[in-house]
Amino acid sequence: MKDRMLIIPGGFVPYNDTVTLLNYKRLRELDLEMDVFALRAKEDEGLAQELKNDECFSHFHISYSYELENVVPRNHPLRLPISFFYMKRYIDDSLKTFEKKDYKYLFTSIVPGISHLCGKKIKKKHTDVIWYASFSDPFKNSPYKKADLKGKSLLYKFIYQVGAFFLYNNAYEEAAVRYADKLIFICEEQRDYTLAQYPDLNHEELMAKSIIMPLTYIPEWKMYQDILTAPEVHNEVRQCVHLGRLYGLRKIDSFLLALKELNEEIKHLEDQIVFHQYSEIQDHDLRKIREYGLDKLFVVHDKVSYDRSIEIMKEADVLLLFDTLMPNDKVQPYLPSKIVEYLLYQKPIIGICDANSPSYRILKEYGYQTIGSEKEKIKENIRFILEDKSSYRHDLSKLNAHNYNMLEL
Repeated sequence: MKDRMLIIPGGFVPYNDTVTLLNYKRLRELDLEMDVFALRAKEDEGLAQELKNDECFSHFHISYSYELENVVPRNHPLRLPISFFYMKRYIDDSLKTFEKKDYKYLFTSIVPGISHLCGKKIKKKHTDVIWYASFSDPFKNSPYKKADLKGKSLLYKFIYQVGAFFLYNNAYEEAAVRYADKLIFICEEQRDYTLAQYPDLNHEELMAKSIIMPLTYIPEWKMYQDILTAPEVHNEVRQCVHLGRLYGLRKIDSFLLALKELNEEIKHLEDQIVFHQYSEIQDHDLRKIREYGLDKLFVVHDKVSYDRSIEIMKEADVLLLFDTLMPNDKVQPYLPSKIVEYLLYQKPIIGICDANSPSYRILKEYGYQTIGSEKEKIKENIRFILEDKSSYRHDLSKLNAHNYNMLEL
């Protein structure tokens, strides 16, 4: 009889979220009986179809608890009081679910972090279970919790603080770091930053129980096959796109200033290249775009669905990556998940990132030179892109999920 694992992930596929996909990729080929105790969220039709054709998905036996949006009021801060009730119920019910069967392994995920609180409660009562705690971002001393909210409305500040409390609470991370048997990180920088927040714990022991499982793709999924087989694009006016939120430490000040100066130096620059931003952008950035006269060069769009984002990237000549900028820190621990799709497309990439970040390291490893966050370097990179006619072809084996699909069970 196979060993059993209980997975307490918060949301789970076919709910389409960066972390749900990350968790599924990490677990899908384990030779175990896997039960999932999840929070219910809206299913993504495209993802549901991929899972329908993925025989690995049949190994997961999913039962649902409460609605995700009620337990984690990310977009509904006024549900804060009822969320406390549902959070406690989810934690208590997780223990009850665990005690219904004989589980050798337990898996929890940092988003939503209450998953790790479920793991802690189970581990403290059932010490023999082997607990794997999965991470995607650091929480303790997260720079994103120190955002400058000056000039924001009281309602915005309230919503932001509620989000920080529920999404980036130190207790979630500490529960896993202190009690889990194995800690799973997406990159070395994230691991090093997270473990450095716990000087009271034995660093060698923390390192020994840490596992690096990078961001990957599943080769047989149609959504990835469509990316891999996408033809080269050569628009008359080069289209450069960024899909994702611009907030907090994803600062674009130097980029906009570089674009302003290039616009003054190169006549009719908008006839050679246009930059597109999809999803959230801050008001002060919009003001600078207008002030610098960049409306035709830097076009802002609303957020789009995942399927549409894939089409937009497919139709683009150049992909733009705005990274988290922490230039004075030893380690920048954030790695945007879109870097996988960016590399799979094998297109030119402009990376606005610093040398202390995993994005910078990874892009360098794949041979990209058009990276950096200083104004003059950005200008140099854009000038290079304007003249670049290269075909980008690199080894994708490091991104193949089949190379990283087994945990150390």
